[in-house]
Amino acid sequence: LACSDHHCAFPLNRNELCIWNAATAQPLHLTGHDYSISALSFGSKINPLLVCSASRDHVVVWNLDECIREAQEGLTPRGIVIGTLLGMVLHVRFSPDDQQVAVCAGNQIYMLSTKNEAILAELDGHLAPVTAAEFCTWEKSLLISVSEDRTFKARKFACIYYVVWFDFFLKVWDYSTGKLMYQSGVLTAYPLLSLLIDEENKQIITGCAEGQLWIFSLIRDHNYRCIAHIDLKKEEEKFCNKVWKSGKEIGERQNISQLCTTNNERLDGSVETSLPILLIEHCDFLVCFYNDENTYSALNTSYFWIGSSTGLLIINMANFELEAFLSYKDYSDLSIQIAGSCALTRKSVNGKVLCLVTSMFDDMTAVLEVNLAALVRTQQSDFLLRGNDSSLSVIA
Repeated sequence: LACSDHHCAFPLNRNELCIWNAATAQPLHLTGHDYSISALSFGSKINPLLVCSASRDHVVVWNLDECIREAQEGLTPRGIVIGTLLGMVLHVRFSPDDQQVAVCAGNQIYMLSTKNEAILAELDGHLAPVTAAEFCTWEKSLLISVSEDRTFKARKFACIYYVVWFDFFLKVWDYSTGKLMYQSGVLTAYPLLSLLIDEENKQIITGCAEGQLWIFSLIRDHNYRCIAHIDLKKEEEKFCNKVWKSGKEIGERQNISQLCTTNNERLDGSVETSLPILLIEHCDFLVCFYNDENTYSALNTSYFWIGSSTGLLIINMANFELEAFLSYKDYSDLSIQIAGSCALTRKSVNGKVLCLVTSMFDDMTAVLEVNLAALVRTQQSDFLLRGNDSSLSVIA
């Protein structure tokens, strides 16, 4: 899935690309793949707005302005094939100038031109599938990628124990020369799924399948030092306990998220689920404090969306704590309760953010509109009585 400021992109019927315009609610259907589309990304620039789609057979770059014009003229929109038969692609990302695309296929990262079918560089230092890659905007030719490197061991005791070791690394590349600049040690026992570069603070944020976040410094003299490690499950518990106590103080418990209820009233035989971090994205948190006395503090703090399989979280990077949590289960008109993937618009429009969610178990995609200010304020003690019905609406 992918989102720009006004567009959402998702596979339709597996090998067809659908671009949904949020302003006009009109879909644009693009065909050019024989196999299922497995990765999508919008370009870094608005004009022209590019989108890259990838499958086992082709990597295609589409110019949306040209595609819309061709569709209006009754023609079949055509993209530019920039890669062929590269393998199973898990991730694609445009460079800041939209001149290259980093394609993560299997253990490899291919640097492709957006103008024609040409492999500019091939980065092959990973030993297992690459799950994400990001370009550094302030340092030319710097690419950061995360991957999983697994070995299997079996030992025989009184019973047979199968011990699986998962080694996951973070790598920093100079993609103009293909040189490996840095490789981290083992971060976790679970696959790294997501990655984001924080330009303002010059940091890397990466998340794994077990709800853990790691933050590394990209400042030259820091040598990729780990600044913070966040356990989202623990932060959820702290946040819910705080909301729960606030709700009890003002005599209100019905409108608190179901997650908080289950954390404080865990039933016998209940199943504890993992919290895979599917997405890390910038949060336009300042809209919550428009004409508010807390505007200055919000202006000097970075906030990020964390997309998980069960909901959306907002992290305050000043204290590494949760500011708000949106649970999919809290909304009866949302048919998706367990997400397989999600995408968010980076900037809010009229105080609202578009979120694209696909179901983990069904062929189902939903476009959500999140009222950021309503979501945050309903989870503050002074606003609990208002309820959270206005914080999210299901568009399509």
